[in-house]
Amino acid sequence: MKRPIFRAFCSLFLSLAAAHAGAQAWPAKPVRFIVPFPPGGSTDVAARTLADRLTRAMDAQFVVENRAGGGGAIGTTEVARASPDGYTILFAADPVMTLNLVVKNLSYDTLRDFVAVTQVTTQPLAVAVHASVPAKDIGELIAYAKANPGKLSFCHSGTGTGQHMSGELLKRMAGIDIVHVPYKGGAPAVQDLVGGQVPMGVLGSTPLIPHHKAGRIRILAFTSKERFSAMPEVPTLPEVRERLAQSALVPVGNTPEQFAAVIRADIERWGKLARELKIEPQ
Repeated sequence: MKRPIFRAFCSLFLSLAAAHAGAQAWPAKPVRFIVPFPPGGSTDVAARTLADRLTRAMDAQFVVENRAGGGGAIGTTEVARASPDGYTILFAADPVMTLNLVVKNLSYDTLRDFVAVTQVTTQPLAVAVHASVPAKDIGELIAYAKANPGKLSFCHSGTGTGQHMSGELLKRMAGIDIVHVPYKGGAPAVQDLVGGQVPMGVLGSTPLIPHHKAGRIRILAFTSKERFSAMPEVPTLPEVRERLAQSALVPVGNTPEQFAAVIRADIERWGKLARELKIEPQ
């Protein structure tokens, strides 16, 4: 049986381990949100925000469990193998859709094994640099990279992820030579960016915002077409909306059909870029 998928941030989605069984009221026992990444990243923030609100609204327990490893494959595989009864939920990001681009012999297939439910939030990625980098905007960053070919590197949450691909797309569009440095999740990548171990990052906005405000890093650009706004026209619970907005997460919510179309489009887009860049599964 296919597992339903909820999508969250940008390429983040919440994947529910299937339909409820029979006519039994759901949930009749605790529901697990499996986040296949380390704590502290955008995915984790969104999952915990929603789990907290659902726990109070539905008078049932929703628990977030982090199962990091394999670029998201470990947690995703756990959900794929779980009983399809609606009590094991995968809350994941774009690697769940595109991990097959860089990892051979995955035990799950996104389109085959999961069914889209809804996109929870969306969030642009951020291009950020450590405070020591002499660039105050994206134009200065490109000029700096061109003056120092091959000497600048950017961190991201893992090979083949939307963060990695967005960085590669920036390289191609700007005609610059920078080296990508993959991490096992966004949280450790942010930690090294803030600490200056890596000068640049293409990462989720959520964990970068407090460091930007503190002056430890500079966010130079977002990957969205428009600037951030509160999006007051989007209907949602005020408390959840406020908590997500503080973390640069924009509530979405859509139909299973709309979400499935988003997933297919993402797989096609990143797959095409991976083939052009000759990124092979390892």
